[in-house]
Amino acid sequence: MKSLRKPIRLSLKLKLTLLIEGIVIILIIVTGFITTIREKETLESELRKRGLALASDLSSFMVRPLLSHDLPTIRRFVNQAMEQDYVRYVIILDPKGKVLMHNDLSEIGKNYRDRLSMAAVKSTRPGYTDIHIPKLEELHSDITMPIKVSDVRLGTIRLGYSHLAIQEQIKQAQRQIFIIGLLTTVGGGFIAYLLAIYISSPIRRITDVTEKVAQGLLDTQLRIDRNDEIGTLASAFNRMTEDLKKTTVSKDYFDNIIKSMNDILLVIGPDLKIRSANKAASELLEYTEDELIGMDAFLIFEEDSKFNCEMVLKNLSEKLGVANREADYITKTGKRIPVLLSASLLQDKTGSMEGVVCIARDVTEWKAVEDALRESEMELHFLSAQLMTAQEQERRRLSKELHDELGQSLMVLKLKLRSIQEGLPADRDTLRSKCTEAIEYINAVVENVRRLSRDLSPSVLEHLGLPAAIRWLVNDFCRHAKIDCTLDLPEMEGLFSQEEEIIIYRMIQESLTNIAKHALATEVSVIIEEKDDHAHFCIEDNGIGFDIREIFAQDSQRKGLGLSAMHERTRMLRGSLDIRSRKGNGTKISFTVPYHQGGNRN
Repeated sequence: MKSLRKPIRLSLKLKLTLLIEGIVIILIIVTGFITTIREKETLESELRKRGLALASDLSSFMVRPLLSHDLPTIRRFVNQAMEQDYVRYVIILDPKGKVLMHNDLSEIGKNYRDRLSMAAVKSTRPGYTDIHIPKLEELHSDITMPIKVSDVRLGTIRLGYSHLAIQEQIKQAQRQIFIIGLLTTVGGGFIAYLLAIYISSPIRRITDVTEKVAQGLLDTQLRIDRNDEIGTLASAFNRMTEDLKKTTVSKDYFDNIIKSMNDILLVIGPDLKIRSANKAASELLEYTEDELIGMDAFLIFEEDSKFNCEMVLKNLSEKLGVANREADYITKTGKRIPVLLSASLLQDKTGSMEGVVCIARDVTEWKAVEDALRESEMELHFLSAQLMTAQEQERRRLSKELHDELGQSLMVLKLKLRSIQEGLPADRDTLRSKCTEAIEYINAVVENVRRLSRDLSPSVLEHLGLPAAIRWLVNDFCRHAKIDCTLDLPEMEGLFSQEEEIIIYRMIQESLTNIAKHALATEVSVIIEEKDDHAHFCIEDNGIGFDIREIFAQDSQRKGLGLSAMHERTRMLRGSLDIRSRKGNGTKISFTVPYHQGGNRN
């Protein structure tokens, strides 16, 4: 047996040490970063307060000298402010931005129009702006303070306060943090090493003992006296080895599982005899368990079934697998039970075949449901065919009534109007013109009635046959839809029954109607070919097309009856229908009808 220990580059002890040490270092870095930021924010806030306090003092001191225009006194206050640590400049501006006093005397009398000066002059309250002066190469706060007396603005103080003190204190704090962090890292590393030894030592011992148990030394005991999870693991491991010495797995446990299964379980040996069976198998096959054990397995399979024991063994030996195959079990009384069966190879430790495990599920109820659904589908198809036949008969009746009754009535009305028109006096030209208009309108109505009659039941199909009817249908479509059409039509006289000719005619009519309604096509081709004992019909257009999957995914109310009716008519013809379309690439509808159904081919 191979050893469970795998070669490793880093021991668990070292990994734990590095992990804990890494966590300590990360915590130190994060803590130092946060501390530095907070220290900087605190120092900056304190610096601004000091600067604003100094500017406020100057503002109160400057009131009297500004009222008396005492420039020497103002100069003395400015010099005293410049003596303060980190003060870089002091500027006194009048309300218009003119420099009244500056620590640099050369700037006195200038008018400052820069953004900071103008903002300081317009500001009504103290404020500050952090800026960076390239010449000084340091960051400082430009602090502004208005000089007022009795709400009268006398001027503005601009005071530059350097951040150099903050930077120096931050550097000093960073040095302290670094020293503390270094000491913490060294101490943490030592503690991490001790902790890693404490954790990894028992794990190492567990690994060694586990390797011995894997080698078959089941008497090996793990000696770890600790009141934690590792101690609990050691106790559980010792109990496991004791159980392994008794039995690897309880046979009764698996027997109970097999007996409680609802599916049928049979274990068949290489000699094709049943070695084991569960309670469900005994109940279904009507044998006792003792009768099943040792029985030839082929006795429970139907003799002429395609699924048999030899085929199972052959497939499994060739590693083809047997899963979810339909088969039939034969009970003791000869009753046939349909099942869904799966089989797998049973092997020993060396890989040799010990037999086949067959698990089957009784699908009698499923089969009954399938038969009921199939019968219901056949009834629905029959009803659909009857409805279509009744529809055609009703169309024929309506067509006859339109042609015979309404058509004749309109002709009589037309003749009466013409008779009235001829009997009018010569001076009644207006009434005569109205009669002419009415006669022309009746002619249009008569033509529409004839067209409706032909659409309902084309007389050309009954009197001249299918080829002439298709030719008339295509020509009429081209004339009314104003679409260029091509027709390739062979002679097909006597090949189909009258009912089949009506169905074919309706399918072509439905296709052309859909093209006129939806396709936005400019060209349509209708090609009919004779292939062996079939007629192949193809209607193709160059329109906008559609997504077939999207159409069929719609609910029945949105999808309509057109495509469904075409599929049903194709089924009635016992033919095949193929619809191909893509958005922007037109549509092609093809259906094939065998000759031998209703007509005689010469």
